[in-house]
Order: sequence, then structure tokens, then C-alpha cells
Amino acid sequence: MNNTGAAAVAATNELEPLGLRYLEVGARSLEQSVAFYVDLLGFSTVAPPVEQADGRVQWVASGSVQLRIVEAGRDATPGDWRNDDLQRGVRHFGFKVEDIDAWCDRLVAAGVEFLSNPTDVLGDVRIAFFLDPAGTRIELVQGNLSYQHVDSPRAAAEDGAIRMAPADPPRFDHVAFTVADLERSLAFYCDRLGYELIGSIRHEGDPRGFLMTYVQAGPAVLEIFSFDAATSKNPARRGAPVTGIRSIGLGANDPDALQGEALAAGRVPDRAWEGPVLDPDGLPLSLYVPA
Repeated sequence: MNNTGAAAVAATNELEPLGLRYLEVGARSLEQSVAFYVDLLGFSTVAPPVEQADGRVQWVASGSVQLRIVEAGRDATPGDWRNDDLQRGVRHFGFKVEDIDAWCDRLVAAGVEFLSNPTDVLGDVRIAFFLDPAGTRIELVQGNLSYQHVDSPRAAAEDGAIRMAPADPPRFDHVAFTVADLERSLAFYCDRLGYELIGSIRHEGDPRGFLMTYVQAGPAVLEIFSFDAATSKNPARRGAPVTGIRSIGLGANDPDALQGEALAAGRVPDRAWEGPVLDPDGLPLSLYVPA
């Protein structure tokens, strides 16, 4: 792998304590996926936050959000994940760029598989979707959203003030997932984990009744998909040897909000702790609770 132009391996790894901290992504070839994110998308390689004793793993970073890339094997597939937003669970993650057409040209020249060409949506926003070497769905976004309904004017203004320079690498922006019950999910992510509801956009004319709700989770955004139409089961299983986004690492703002429920493997954390949790739709999370 050629690391020219990328940051050197960090001696230490300080993860963002609150909000979205990292995504775990399954790869067929660790070297191929790391080269993709570092050489093409401008990630830096970083040292793991803890000693890794569970196979071939590499951490890479886009700002304060990281990917934990885990080699799942050359024959690994996305399992039962389908490219259908009505299926609950993680759909994709996305980056902001200043010039989406230039970035798409660069990725096409490198042989990257695209699902859609740059398209104008939602005012001045322009988007495109492509796949990483193992089939993980990724979005590029140019421009800033105009929310139809704003819940936090401050958070919406901060999001709208983000500007990218032409020389900037893609900046991690959001992770998108589909839920069965929006109010239940907002109670989990906002009321219990302490994240801030920014606003929402409804896709008028979509017969499924498609609503996108945006929640500020530290350095990035949770883009929550909900529908009037019925959704299907989340296929994710923690630890399954599959490609794609396998789990999400989050930090909770207020440990007291977790009192009374067995989120932390049957006990309430009373000190700095990180462990497995399932969200209301069975999405595997790794929850960090500060002391």
C-alpha cells in the first residue's frame, strides 16, 4: 500500500468520546480495502485504541471518525443485506466533498464501481453512490441540506456553514440506517444517548412515505430512514463474517440515561466502559460510556 499523501501511523489513537466514533466494516482483502480508503479517499492509518487479538484488523480515520476494517475472507459476501432501503439496519455511510464530479471522475478512473452518477437532489445538494472493494455502499455529497422541518436551528445552521476546499479529501459526514418506528428510535438515540435532533426532510411523491430524520452525533450525523410502508427485518448479526458495515461505535453523553435497562450486558456501567448493545431495531452497536 502506498501511503504517500496520507498521515503517518499515529502513535496513539484518541477517539471522539461522544457521538459517532467508528464504523466496523468487513473486507474481503484487508490490504485492498485499506489501500482504497487511504490512497483513494484520503484516510489516514491509525493505531488501534486497544490491542487487537481477533484476526486481521486495521483502523483508518477521516477526521475524528474512524473505520475498523476487519478481514472477513475472500469468499465473504454482504450476507442477507439487500440494496433496499425498506430493509432495516445500516444502508450506507457518506462523505462531504467540494467537487463531486471531479471526485467521481477520479474514482471511475481507478476502476471503482458506481451505483449512480452525480445527481441533483434537494436544492443545491448533489449526490452519487459507489461501492468499496467489498461492496460497502458509500455516498458522496456536495452542498448542504435545507431541512423542511428544523428542530434545532443552531445545529442546522452549523451544518449549513460547513464548507469544503477543493484540495480537501472527502470529509466523513453521516451514516444512514432504516428503522421500523421513528419515535422509538429517537427516544433511544436522543433521549437516552443524548444526541440532538436537527431536522427532517420528507420525499414528497415517494409512494413508500419516505422520511429522512437527522440527528447530530458528535462529529457526524445519524441519517435515519423511516417509511409509511412496512419495513423488513434487519439481517445484521454481531460477529458474522460478512462484508459491509457490521456495527457502529457510539459514545453516550449521559451514562445516567442508561439506568434501569440492561444495555450493558445486563448491568449498568458505573465506570468507563465499552461493550455490545443492540438498538431498538437490532442494529449492533459498541457503546462507550465515560466514567
